[in-house]
Amino acid sequence: MSTPGDVATCAFEPQFPAENKILQACKSEFKNNFNCKPFKFNHTLHQCGLFEIPGIIEVAERMMKRNGSFCAINFKQGSVGSKFSDMPYNGRLKEAFSEVGESATWIKLTQAQYYDPEYARVLDQVTEELEGLADFPLRSDMTWRTMTLIIASPKIATPFHIDHETNFLFQIQGSKDVCLFPASDRELVPDTEVEHYYSGNFEAAHYRQELQDRGTIFRLAPGEVVHHPSLAPHWVKNDNNVSVSISISYCMKSLERRARVYQANYILRKFGLTPLSPGLSPMRDNLKRMLMSTLEHRNPKTFAEVVHEPVNRFKSPLNVARRMVKR
Repeated sequence: MSTPGDVATCAFEPQFPAENKILQACKSEFKNNFNCKPFKFNHTLHQCGLFEIPGIIEVAERMMKRNGSFCAINFKQGSVGSKFSDMPYNGRLKEAFSEVGESATWIKLTQAQYYDPEYARVLDQVTEELEGLADFPLRSDMTWRTMTLIIASPKIATPFHIDHETNFLFQIQGSKDVCLFPASDRELVPDTEVEHYYSGNFEAAHYRQELQDRGTIFRLAPGEVVHHPSLAPHWVKNDNNVSVSISISYCMKSLERRARVYQANYILRKFGLTPLSPGLSPMRDNLKRMLMSTLEHRNPKTFAEVVHEPVNRFKSPLNVARRMVKR
């Protein structure tokens, strides 16, 4: 199901050749709308057998042994307007997998490519194909990437939120609705909420039911992908089935340049100023980027080091000063 609006369509061109490829997409649609508008296309990963739940459990066990990044959350009381922190974590990953068909569980395995060589190969091939479809130097522009596996119980809802990364959500098993909103709608997610997101508050974006009609609902079935542009607000509702999805995400230099402006504005507001939104003054934006770039991590290895390091470094001496004042 979809609604009219800020959505790309490509009705008349043939699909990108599927021979030996994972992605099957309309190249002109992809090139014109990459990281600008949401759109749907097709993939073949649901047919390869690599992402069946028994195999994912083996990867999860390797992650547990190596202290990888995973979580299992009880979404029993969750809704699109909830916050992730409203729902309790389930520390027993094996139990979460065994009950996913009957319980209200959401399991996320982050950077799965580091725990299975075949997953790493798939990520490399998808990245290469995305670069060709977009006619964009993705591999030279990206600063961080991840393959995240998401396993969800029937009928649960993933809360409304925003992400810095540009994202591709691949449906492997089951079906669900993904509602995406325009990334540039600052009434839906005001500047101050984006600034707080870039200060490290991942729950900064608030769902506004009265603006729901600005979203477009994409129905995802196995073999389909939907593209999430950076900062595009979204929520997800699962059908009455266990859902298995792969989220492939990229941080990029071009996205970090915009993030630095939001981070500078966050700091300026702390001093009682009212900064201009990104894009209104190229000269001021460039100055903000230059200042924030002096606080960047020179050899980032994690998402936090890529995206949030400038604000974290700014906050650190302030936090020390506050502790000293309280003594």
